[in-house]
Amino acid sequence: MNTVLIALLILLVTVILFIKEPIPIVVTSIAASLAYAYAGIIEVKSVFSGYNSNTIVLLAGMMVIGASLFHTGVTDLIGEKMIKVTGKSEVKIILYTLIVSCLLSSVCSNIGVMVALVPVVTAICVSAGIGPSKAILGLLFGAQFGGFLTLVGVGSNVAAANAMKELGLNPFGFFDITPFGIAVSILGILYFTFIGRKLIPDTGYIPEFATAEKKSFDKKKAMISGFTMIGVLIVIAGNFKAFPMHIASTIGALIIVGAGCMTTKEAIGSIDWITLIIVGALSAISSGVQSSGAGKLVADAIVKFLGSNPSPFMITTAIFFTASVLTQFMSNIPTILLFLPIGVSIANTIGVSPYPIVMTITLAGAASYATPFAAPQNMMTLGWTKYKFMDFVKIGLPMVLITYLAVVAVIPFFLPY
Repeated sequence: MNTVLIALLILLVTVILFIKEPIPIVVTSIAASLAYAYAGIIEVKSVFSGYNSNTIVLLAGMMVIGASLFHTGVTDLIGEKMIKVTGKSEVKIILYTLIVSCLLSSVCSNIGVMVALVPVVTAICVSAGIGPSKAILGLLFGAQFGGFLTLVGVGSNVAAANAMKELGLNPFGFFDITPFGIAVSILGILYFTFIGRKLIPDTGYIPEFATAEKKSFDKKKAMISGFTMIGVLIVIAGNFKAFPMHIASTIGALIIVGAGCMTTKEAIGSIDWITLIIVGALSAISSGVQSSGAGKLVADAIVKFLGSNPSPFMITTAIFFTASVLTQFMSNIPTILLFLPIGVSIANTIGVSPYPIVMTITLAGAASYATPFAAPQNMMTLGWTKYKFMDFVKIGLPMVLITYLAVVAVIPFFLPY
């Protein structure tokens, strides 16, 4: 059987198992990784390579720091303060969460922002007497919106800029993506707050780190915990070469344990191992889809579909939806790097500017809202909220369409063909 067909068949079975959940998601994730390996699509030795990654280290470290905020009572204080601002209104809590995570994610890693803020958001919801699942999903969406606000908002933006150099184009500047990001962020925040949150249930699940046993309030330990989190976020935002994000989070976790804010046993127990396992498996699944050539097959089909003289609108539409569909199952950077040469070639062939096409591909490739597969942070959120596969689809597909509308509306003003 053709390798592409095998890869797509494995992906289809994986999606069905994710939807139906006859077996735990973690089992499905690892089984899919093994299936890609023993079908010869990826190397057997790479099945678990996703666990030997900086992302896993970053998540583990930030989970310890985040849990310490609960353990020392910092989140209780923040929750009580924030309730005075938001009241017990779910709408207000979600709106504030979206805005804050969006702004922070414009200069910080969205994964770092999410892991740092999820304890705070959970504490606010618990103080308000509401389930945190919708607000945590709002945290995810806000962090993704923020990735569109600046060139450093998400790694795929930088990857696109580097690829532009190799293709002979002037790379986008720090704020070239900002007009598009502002449009996506405003529309996305309004959508999630007033429409999207109604499409999904409150699962009632409270993450395990929020149920940790709290000791008597110790002001000194609470200050160490709080300032450690702030320090790690500053380092992440600064993007210092000497202190990558995963190193910063590891040092932060060491400070927490070393200062006695948590014992070693408590720190290890605060790590959500199921989430880490699922995130690690995501790497192999994404590699399987990519390595099989499925993405290239779809891209080639788009070129044939567009014909020799497509209109700019047709180019934007076809490329956006193809890239945005692929990025729900492949990592966003491979998706973008796959489509950029094709998009630039199409632009040169029909004699239009390649820049609006490159921007369309960059935004579509990062529109990873609609499946848990789409990004590691989606998988993290799955573990923190216990949402189902179809919950992501229900709330994510409209957001993909909203992103498309924002791109189509903004391109004529800032990057005309």
